[in-house]
Amino acid sequence: MNEPWTELEKIDVLRERMGIGYEEARTALNLAQGDLLKALDDLEKVRNGLGQDWSFEERGQGILDSVKSTISSISHSTISLKRHDNTIISLSAPLGLALAYTIWRKPGLRMLALVGAVGAAINHFELEVASKEDYSHDEGTGEF
Repeated sequence: MNEPWTELEKIDVLRERMGIGYEEARTALNLAQGDLLKALDDLEKVRNGLGQDWSFEERGQGILDSVKSTISSISHSTISLKRHDNTIISLSAPLGLALAYTIWRKPGLRMLALVGAVGAAINHFELEVASKEDYSHDEGTGEF
């Protein structure tokens, strides 16, 4: 009785038949949900220009640009606690996130914060997140 192929054996078959590296073979096998024949078919379609192309550099650059944009928008935002259009307190978003994380990590402070949030909601306090539009991000250099 034959035992099923291991993932490494399937990757080796893909590498030998398609002339590709480990990373591309592993990605193709993962996308095919472990089905070796489907992975071979998908890679054949890519080779013939009919299927999905797995360009890791382009995907990586796209992810990096998205992360840069998100960090830029967060770093140029403020969080304000308001009541009837009067600002009670205003913090930069990174500082507000750090403070919220610190409070949430402490069980005693977490309960106090939840009680405070309920009280603030009952008394019509508002939490406002605003982004400053006067910043520029240079895509080419990655500088802000």
